[in-house]
Amino acid sequence: MTLMVAPLSACATTPASVNAIAKEQPYAGIVKQSGALKARSDTYNKAPSLTLLNNAKFQAFVADVGNLSEQNLKAHFDMKARGTDNDLKCVLKGVSIDLKLKHDALLAAKTDAELKHTLTELSALLSDNIDVITTPATVQSGMDCVLEFGASGT
Repeated sequence: MTLMVAPLSACATTPASVNAIAKEQPYAGIVKQSGALKARSDTYNKAPSLTLLNNAKFQAFVADVGNLSEQNLKAHFDMKARGTDNDLKCVLKGVSIDLKLKHDALLAAKTDAELKHTLTELSALLSDNIDVITTPATVQSGMDCVLEFGASGT
């Protein structure tokens, strides 16, 4: 009996494909900014303190979160104008809304624990923002914005 072994190169996994739109603007910019904001969020979350609210760098970070919310909404409208990928169009709008909520929650935090909770949620949302843009659509994707946000939400 002869044991056949496949060459190592045949066993190597191929890198996951990346959605082509992730290379276009504004999507590439959103991915880049989301990654940078996630790193900053994770750094602030190591020692969250309400004293951060008076820190100029933290205030700039919060403003950048608000800006990213606006960029996601613009990307939503770009997808709508293209008439393509209803799923991504809807998710970008949802991320925009959620980023605005996190922005407001950062400013409204009353305890270190609230700030930590918001930074943790923000970090996860920023990861999601990257993933939804970089991951190619599948046959199963296809959210309907009208169902998600109502007739005015498309």
